[in-house]
Amino acid sequence: MHNKGEIMKKAFALLMVLVMGFVLCFDTTAIYAKEKSLKELNKEIAQKEKELKEGKEKEKSMASQIGSLEEKIDELTGAIAAGEKKLDKLEIELEKAQKKVDTQNENLGGRLRNMYKNGTVGFMDVLLQSGSFTEFLTNLDLVEKIYASDKKTLENLQKAHDEIEKKKEEVEALQADLKASKQTKQEEMNSIAAAKKEIAKDNKELAKMLDEMEAEAEQLAAQLPSRTSGGSYSGGSMAWPTPGYTTITSSYGWRICPFHGREFHAGIDIGAPTGASVVAAAGGTVILAGYNGGFGNSVIIDHGGNRTTWYNHLSAIYVSYGSHVKKGQSIGAVGATGYATGPHLDYRVYNGSSPANPMSYY
Repeated sequence: MHNKGEIMKKAFALLMVLVMGFVLCFDTTAIYAKEKSLKELNKEIAQKEKELKEGKEKEKSMASQIGSLEEKIDELTGAIAAGEKKLDKLEIELEKAQKKVDTQNENLGGRLRNMYKNGTVGFMDVLLQSGSFTEFLTNLDLVEKIYASDKKTLENLQKAHDEIEKKKEEVEALQADLKASKQTKQEEMNSIAAAKKEIAKDNKELAKMLDEMEAEAEQLAAQLPSRTSGGSYSGGSMAWPTPGYTTITSSYGWRICPFHGREFHAGIDIGAPTGASVVAAAGGTVILAGYNGGFGNSVIIDHGGNRTTWYNHLSAIYVSYGSHVKKGQSIGAVGATGYATGPHLDYRVYNGSSPANPMSYY
């Protein structure tokens, strides 16, 4: 019986070892799977961010083209309006010139009819009215001068009329060219505007996709510490992550984000120049060191007791996955990678998967 009891105890102990081994193996496999999934997800996020950046640049370029075309169309519209005013003025001048030509022509015709009516009769009238042959020649010379003057006046009026007509034709031709050019520019602008609208739609869908992917990546990253640490936090007081820089540019809590609109900010933004040192808030193990979606280059440190600290938007990373760091050790440099409007450190503290206000630890 004694031997049987011993055998049962040994068998139970062996079973427990096997169960613990299985649990540890399963736990490690789960962690590895999550890390691999996070790495692949972040790689995909980086690619999508590149596509979104290119799409935004294309959208911006098209907006610039549309702006230039709108300015050109406005210029053409102004030129067409000025041309129409010029045409109206030329129409009035042409009408006046035509009236002068008609009046002068009528006056000349009347005088000629009176002076030279029935051919030689007119000369006889001049002769009969003349007191002498000399007076006759004088009167005849006067008639010829009057005729020559009227003829010259008429020619000048006709020349002015023709010049106005020519200018009118030139302005009309220019007007036609301007209107055709405006139509072409308008069609070009409409085409670009339609393409820009499609690109903007694609960019919006891509941005929404990125938001969903980044949320998923954040959840995965937040789950890693709960798998790798236990017990209670024993790291003592936490060091400020950016020595020499303490200005908070965005606090913990709800805010309006330039990229995502109204959102809950699960950390604090500390203003600091690119390259400024970022240190570990407490000792621990690096569980993420690399690109992390919208967070850009990130370092996440597990401090035990399910407490982790996040250091985002880094311009450089000085530690690697799995390395052990000490409190105050330099782990990276301030930057503006990922979704950032300028250089700063996005600093976060998590207890398990729940964010905490970092300022409550200082």
